[in-house]
Amino acid sequence: MPLSKPSPELRHIALRLAVTAAALVIALAGISRIVLPKHNQDAHGPNNYEAAHGIFAEPENSVDLLFLGDSETYCAITPLELWRDHGIASYISATGAQRLPLTLSMLNRVLGCQRPKVVVLETNCLFRAVTPGTVARQTANDALPVLEYHNRWKTLRSDDLTAAPFSIGTADFKGYRLKTGVSAADDSSYMTPTMDSESIRSLNRWYLEQIADVCRSHDIKLVLVSTPSTVNWNMKRHNCVQQLAGELDVDYIDLNTGKNRAQIDWSTDTFDGGDHLNLNGAKKATAKLGEILRNRYQLPDHSGESAYRSWDEAYARYERVVNEGAAS
Repeated sequence: MPLSKPSPELRHIALRLAVTAAALVIALAGISRIVLPKHNQDAHGPNNYEAAHGIFAEPENSVDLLFLGDSETYCAITPLELWRDHGIASYISATGAQRLPLTLSMLNRVLGCQRPKVVVLETNCLFRAVTPGTVARQTANDALPVLEYHNRWKTLRSDDLTAAPFSIGTADFKGYRLKTGVSAADDSSYMTPTMDSESIRSLNRWYLEQIADVCRSHDIKLVLVSTPSTVNWNMKRHNCVQQLAGELDVDYIDLNTGKNRAQIDWSTDTFDGGDHLNLNGAKKATAKLGEILRNRYQLPDHSGESAYRSWDEAYARYERVVNEGAAS
């Protein structure tokens, strides 16, 4: 029996619903443009993304090394030490508890204004569960940022109507979060040898593959890096990432073990019992990683270039804060 055609009345209702939905999406897109933070300071945004988004205020195509990941990244690596020692222009676009859908989103957004030669992905985020719900939320936030920044109406300013998102004021420490406290870690079972390997979720692996493909398509070297942590890292995870790196044909650097191990003193170099590094630990991890990156990937040395004078100024501010902290 042939299906009956919908009545003119039903077709009219369906058309009105479609037009209303389209108008709503257009309106939300316009509102999204307004509520997206334009500044990279805490007063202008509701989350911890401000330092990570400071890269969008950097001069176009000026950053050669991009760091992505979660809080392990922004506590363990200090770009201005890389600048002082090697003249490397790097930036950390990491966020707390970052999951891979956000990592991929951040990478794609950064590539709209920067062309890094190397992307470092800190590996702790590979083990943060990615679920269909996580994917749906990130997809919605990417399409309509008002869903994420819906509370920003409380802090809107006149320049929110005209300025580009995250375009005003880069983060002084290039994404690094300076911590100077000390809370010793128990490292008695840290990196205990084993042949076992931790498993990775299928969605996590799929997102890592997408990140690798994006880097490959832009002629960017993707490097997986495990920063020192007694809480988050062990040989099971090392074995898993080492195998993944081989299967995806990407480089892997583990600062927790082997010839690339950073010489962390777990009685002095962590501020929260081995979860994250403090400034002392970050200096050691950065020095070790900087040597490897400089020797292996021939990143440009921009020391003395007039176009990078602001990096010297940023380092001077960083050094002043570090020295004041050491003296206090």
